[in-house]
Amino acid sequence: MALDVEGDPIDTAQYSILVVDDMEANRTMLARRLEKLGYRVASVDSGAAALAQIETRAPDLLLLDYMMPQMSGLEVLQRLRSGSPETADLPVIMVTARAEGETTVEALSAGADDYVTKPVDFDVLHARIRTQLIKHSGTDKLRRMNAVLDERMTLRNLTLADLEGELADEVRRRRELERELETGGGASAPAVPIAENELHAVLARISQRFDVLFNNVLAGNNPNLAQLAEIRALIAQAAHFAGMDAPSDAE
Repeated sequence: MALDVEGDPIDTAQYSILVVDDMEANRTMLARRLEKLGYRVASVDSGAAALAQIETRAPDLLLLDYMMPQMSGLEVLQRLRSGSPETADLPVIMVTARAEGETTVEALSAGADDYVTKPVDFDVLHARIRTQLIKHSGTDKLRRMNAVLDERMTLRNLTLADLEGELADEVRRRRELERELETGGGASAPAVPIAENELHAVLARISQRFDVLFNNVLAGNNPNLAQLAEIRALIAQAAHFAGMDAPSDAE
């Protein structure tokens, strides 16, 4: 176990590192020192071998030599970044013997996450390895959280779609029931005839007008002829709705 850049312990045994260098001495030195810190380390001597191994099983981080015969580290990096999402996001630290600014810019522009120069200061290299591993672990965690959130949103949308479907079915059933009731197709209480409803309304108005007239008479006022005429008209209207002839003046 080693300390991260802020002094907190990280479990180095959970991380694998691939060292790519055409010089055996360089590979051996880096592999041994990283293994002492608990990392799982593999090493290859060419860019082609690195690509083949990464395709089989990608490491957590790649230490990539800049200058190699046949396929340079820069070409390996370009292939990785243009490949699958897994290799496009693979943390890569470029190891170069050239300290010129142009080389550094070229490596970073091609997609390197960081770089160190030869001869390698191992403490600096290890600090940069930890930084990249922690950064990449955070990115992976965020990606997994987003995946879980996407899954939950999908389930939520499916649930809402089911509920909307059930609601639509319920609305449709209620509308069908209402149509049955309107057409007499369903078992329900017989509808009140329209004439009967209107008769009740007229009778209520007669009662109201009579109360006003009666109260005026009790107060010592003479009957209002207009009110009497209105009441008589309402009585005639009520008789009509009841299916009776209106009373004549002779009666």
